[in-house]
Amino acid sequence: MKELINILKYKLVWANVIAAVIVLLVSFYRYEFSAFAYVLISNLFDIFGYHFALIRRTTQLPEKIIIRSYRINQFLFDVLLLLIIGFVFDWIAALAGWIMKNFGLQDVLYYFFLQMKLPDRWTWMKWTPLGFFKGDLLKSEVLIQCFIGVLIAVLLLILR
Repeated sequence: MKELINILKYKLVWANVIAAVIVLLVSFYRYEFSAFAYVLISNLFDIFGYHFALIRRTTQLPEKIIIRSYRINQFLFDVLLLLIIGFVFDWIAALAGWIMKNFGLQDVLYYFFLQMKLPDRWTWMKWTPLGFFKGDLLKSEVLIQCFIGVLIAVLLLILR
């Protein structure tokens, strides 16, 4: 239990947990909020899985294998989260959350809640819409893409 408390007290992890719980509870009254719950819960998985399990680990396995394994787990978790939010709340809200994540919002939140400086070059964002065409992205491009993703998601929720 002491380890869990130490993890929750690390940087702004506690704020991510509280925000996820509040947004999830509000989702039962306003399903639109479940889109943001998707991103916040996915971010917690990334913080616990990547930051604590991968970065702060010791192992003999090559890093490339460990990261690929984590990405498979992350993808399966996100699909499961999408299905749960779709069945429990609303499929459009689940899609909106998925859009925000795939436009980079979850990665930006990762840095925010861990109080880390946003990198100038984002070499791993090749799976995002702009990254698919361009490859490595600059910080400004990631932030613009993130804003566009949130805008699309909010418009999708409003216009449904």
